[in-house]
Amino acid sequence: MRFFVSFSVFLSLTILTLQCKKQPLDHTALLVKLPKPNLYLQSEGKGKRGTVIGIEPYLNKYSYATEESFYTSVREYFQKAKENENIFVDRTIIVLPEYIGTWLVVTTEDKSIFEKETITEAMEELVKQNIGSFLWHYVFSPSYSTDHLKETLFRMKAWQMTDRYQTIFSRLAREYRVAIVAGSIVLPHPKVVEGKITPTDGPLENVSFYFHPDGRVDEQIVRKLFPIAEEKQFLSEGKLDENPVFRTPLGKLYTMVCADSWFPEVYKELTQSEAELLAVPSFVAPKEVWSEKWNGYNGYANPKDVNPKDIGTITEKLAWKKYAMLGRLKIPNVKLGMNVFFRGEIWDMTASGDAFLQYLGKPLNNLVKEEKVQGRLYVFYL
Repeated sequence: MRFFVSFSVFLSLTILTLQCKKQPLDHTALLVKLPKPNLYLQSEGKGKRGTVIGIEPYLNKYSYATEESFYTSVREYFQKAKENENIFVDRTIIVLPEYIGTWLVVTTEDKSIFEKETITEAMEELVKQNIGSFLWHYVFSPSYSTDHLKETLFRMKAWQMTDRYQTIFSRLAREYRVAIVAGSIVLPHPKVVEGKITPTDGPLENVSFYFHPDGRVDEQIVRKLFPIAEEKQFLSEGKLDENPVFRTPLGKLYTMVCADSWFPEVYKELTQSEAELLAVPSFVAPKEVWSEKWNGYNGYANPKDVNPKDIGTITEKLAWKKYAMLGRLKIPNVKLGMNVFFRGEIWDMTASGDAFLQYLGKPLNNLVKEEKVQGRLYVFYL
């Protein structure tokens, strides 16, 4: 017992003596480094009830340097939709991609992190800049994963990430009077307590939140059900029968996070939910994977309807088209399915993917052709 008391005192002193004084990036210099993407907008439908808008923002590491830089980078797409008169007050739903909130882990951190060339170097610097907190969580926080280092990194920043995520998306929802499917973020088994997203001591999960047009975050939480092999090292699975349905002015909305859209059992739940709208926030990296040969289901057995001849033969992009939303969404009640992807360069990680769209039971062509078109908006009138 004396050892643990002494060690606790040691860690407390470590926090006081080793915590580095942080020097965030200068705001003026930061604005120059933010991406200035070419924006593409595709519009479909003629309805007047409202719109669902899928956004694939092009982001870089500097987009996450401060709360304001992240807000500015994302707001650009909301403003584009507003200027094109695609937004209906209280009757528009914005869908954002998977992991858009996860890189808030570096927000307001020391500028040295953003000078690094690779994600690995940046995360090592993040630990160095927060060594006291990291050591405390590494020793005393509960662990549920095989990758304890990565788990500790996200756990030590959970409260800050949560606050930034909720503040920014609540602000955007209120400013534009839209509902937001706010992509996803990695947090330790969060709950919504009295209107506040609250991390717990539970396992890390990849979670998505729904924000109402008045800025309120819905108390229901979408938790990724089928994390891929790399994610399983530090993330836990959600429960299929707990995946929520959100009531919106445009109909019931169901959300599948990325790989969840590949599994037949999730579509059975979708059918039972009687949802009319499907949002699929996704993430694919590195960029080259999109055109490489598909290796089958990642981290799980292939469902029985998968053609073995496709494995190692078709591309990753074609596999998404055949075995994810476009290939599996055969539910007449669902009038709109939208699968959007994270895009950009986060240190040495390049994320890609092209949105898949289904409207009134039929797949629609994604009309983006030019590689130089980076930021994308897909507008559907209902």
